[in-house]
Amino acid sequence: MASTSIPLTTLAGPSHFLHEQPPPPDSPTDIQDVFSDGPGILRGSASGENEPITTTSSRAPAWKRELYALLEHPTSSPAAFVVHIFSTGLILLSALVTILETVPQFHEISSGTWFGLETSLVALFTIEYIARCVAWSLSWRTLAQWVGSFFGIIDLLAIVPYYVEIALHQDTSSLFRFSILRTFRLLRVFKAFRYNNVLLLTIEVMFLSFRRSQHALLALGFFVGMVLIVFSTLLYFIERGTWDENLDAFINADGDVSQFASIPAAGWFVIVTITTVGYGEITPRSFLGRLITLPLLVFGLLLIALPSFVLGREFSLVWNEMTKDSDVFQTTPPRSPRLVPQTPPAPSRRSTSIDPRSASPQRGRYGDRLTPRDLSNRKLAQNQTELFQQIADLKSVIEQQGAMLRMLVEREKAEGRT
Repeated sequence: MASTSIPLTTLAGPSHFLHEQPPPPDSPTDIQDVFSDGPGILRGSASGENEPITTTSSRAPAWKRELYALLEHPTSSPAAFVVHIFSTGLILLSALVTILETVPQFHEISSGTWFGLETSLVALFTIEYIARCVAWSLSWRTLAQWVGSFFGIIDLLAIVPYYVEIALHQDTSSLFRFSILRTFRLLRVFKAFRYNNVLLLTIEVMFLSFRRSQHALLALGFFVGMVLIVFSTLLYFIERGTWDENLDAFINADGDVSQFASIPAAGWFVIVTITTVGYGEITPRSFLGRLITLPLLVFGLLLIALPSFVLGREFSLVWNEMTKDSDVFQTTPPRSPRLVPQTPPAPSRRSTSIDPRSASPQRGRYGDRLTPRDLSNRKLAQNQTELFQQIADLKSVIEQQGAMLRMLVEREKAEGRT
């Protein structure tokens, strides 16, 4: 009897963002997710054999699947890798152009040259954006998922400022409200994060480290606030000096205007001191003020050491958990993703459990056919492993109970004969 895989996405569970056990992502991330409704489901045919039901993938044009692989999977083919390198180079060139435009030495270059270069870059980015929309246009749902995703919004904001300037028929760089819009062009650098799994994993691990250390950091922040208020008040009353009616300001012992004219001004000195920055524009003049500053110097060292220790420890723990049994750092490029999903083979009756070591993205239940997934899909693979292990345990219990029932029936029959 053939068995089909259980879609874990239908299981009820809480929805969390960047949690230690994240649920499967809502937006599709692989070709099988975009161009199919899931693994093929077996159905009985007239000949008695099982045939896969036709999925959405069979209705999708082949060129659209090829376009999706070309844009979203750099390792699917040499052409996709070249497109990825070319797109990354355009992103870096765009950021470099935006930076060089503000350098005075490059102001001698005519504005027409800068405009032509920017037009060429925006045209290429626009073509890329339209191509991605076409690749994701299998249905309105998938297109909406792409347009509303993080990278979809980044791609749109990267080209919007140029078309706003064209629509207004003027250079908006001198207008403040459009200067903010022009800064969105630098968001193109985030497009390079799309395929960097290690960088995305590092960002997620940092976020989880902060979440797991939030109580210690809140306690430390409360202590810093208390130190800031207490020492700012003390330094203000010690260093403010005497009031001068003519200058309408406080005068210190040297006859100069006091730098500690208010508690917020003293608070700035405390913050600069405990963070070990030490700008030096504000310094205590009296002996008592310098004496009170000594504990701030020691506290500044602890302020740097304690959060670094807490965050470093949590980062190491979370990183080890997230990268356990994963293939993120493998140098071997992954295999090309399958454009048409196939029905997974039925599990053997002798081994219904799954090896826990197969929870990695490329060594799952279906062997080498799985393509690398992101962090959430690795967690999904672990959940599948645990689920099949529970099914195997339940099957073992049912078999034991069945054996006991057979023994009882045989005993009843034997007693009835006697």
